[in-house]
Amino acid sequence: MKKIHLALIGIALSLPMASFAYAEGEWDDFFRDSKPRSLLDVGKTKPYVENTPAKERHLQQAKRLDQEILILRAEMSKKNGDQKQVAQYLKELKKQYIIPAFQNRVAELEKYLASVPKPSLLSFFSFSKDIVFPMQDPQAVVAIVLPTSGRFQQVGLELQNTLQRGLKQAGFKGKLIALDSGLYSSAFEMWEVLKYYEPDFIFGPLQKERILQWQQLATGVSTLYFNEVGSLSSSEYSLSPSKQAGLEQVFQVLNQAQYQKILVLKNRDDVSEQLEQAFHQAWSQFNNPNDYHVQTIDKTVGQVIDDALHSQNSKERHQWLQTVLRQPLEFEPRARKDIEAVISFVPENQAIQIAPYLHFLSLNQTITHIWYPSKTPSQSYLSANRDAWVQTFAILPLFFSSEFLKNQTSTTSIEKNGLFHALGEVAIEIVKNPSESSKVDTLVESAFGTYVRDANGQFYLLPTVYWADNGVFERFTIQSE
Repeated sequence: MKKIHLALIGIALSLPMASFAYAEGEWDDFFRDSKPRSLLDVGKTKPYVENTPAKERHLQQAKRLDQEILILRAEMSKKNGDQKQVAQYLKELKKQYIIPAFQNRVAELEKYLASVPKPSLLSFFSFSKDIVFPMQDPQAVVAIVLPTSGRFQQVGLELQNTLQRGLKQAGFKGKLIALDSGLYSSAFEMWEVLKYYEPDFIFGPLQKERILQWQQLATGVSTLYFNEVGSLSSSEYSLSPSKQAGLEQVFQVLNQAQYQKILVLKNRDDVSEQLEQAFHQAWSQFNNPNDYHVQTIDKTVGQVIDDALHSQNSKERHQWLQTVLRQPLEFEPRARKDIEAVISFVPENQAIQIAPYLHFLSLNQTITHIWYPSKTPSQSYLSANRDAWVQTFAILPLFFSSEFLKNQTSTTSIEKNGLFHALGEVAIEIVKNPSESSKVDTLVESAFGTYVRDANGQFYLLPTVYWADNGVFERFTIQSE
């Protein structure tokens, strides 16, 4: 069997993405926030007139002042030769109704910006995607831009505390500042505060919409976001879990045992369908398509397995013969012998039935069950039914509590503290080990989880492989080549 080496990074991730959740639902659902509204967004504001009521007139005057401040800042940036900052201010101004008294000044700024030479195409493509972090520079400034108030307070605080503690332990010698992004209505307003500190590196933002806003600012500062990002510039990186990138762990288990002939079980929910499609697409690049069999669970789990292994045909022949002879017959079902592994993209209440049913069939062969949950498993369900899990590779997200893993002889820090602690710790591992974090499409093992990066600078924190059998869930170590 050919080794599948990070096939999902270049193939499966082209499909619609679905990611592990913090508690319930998908990563994007957890980070979906109400659309930020800029304090300076007055694009629908009517021109100022004297005959408006006093309250509205005061509001118009305040907005006029905000607009003039923006123009003054842009003019100061022009005087200092900072074309990039002028472009940022003009972008904000263009979102608004420009007061007639300011239109000439804005036109002059646009004229100035149009006269600035554009960078060549060669300079755009000639960059390195190696992370440069000023760990030993006492003059360096590193900023953490995360929401430590509001809806995402818990997540932001957990990440921020982990980053602060981790940088201190790693020996960071510079200045560390933290900005609560929850206090600002837009990325532009955050940068207006942060830029005066002249940061050399930024951790954050977190929410996808804030990240998109931040990218439009083109700050030029090396930045590590904490979410999945569609495209990244030369100085941008991102770290997040990803459900489809995590399929790599399925391939790792298959490759280690050199399984070639597989049966895939799925159901009809969107995530299960997407996972199966991504997995099949990657599998097909390296294997014989005749070795891939897929079944959708429309009936019971047992009925679907019977159909897939052809044991149902054997049962039907037994029932027919027993009816004809009118006497009970000893019976052992005959099933196909070529399936080596069953991979399930189903919820826990279906997955828990698969290995016991395979054992019940007495197939005189070992069929390995690999379970990759189609949605976030319930820790309470797994704990309550711990003894029912037998001979199953369970590939689980990183935030299962130490209580769930209480039968472990040792519990790692990642399992004690959860997903966002793990993200913070892995972020520190990435910046303090540039030789490792610059490797593309290579699994990197750390004390806080396995991660991999693609050529664009997107890092994925992968789920953990467990061996579940007779009440014990223990981490399974995949042997490196």
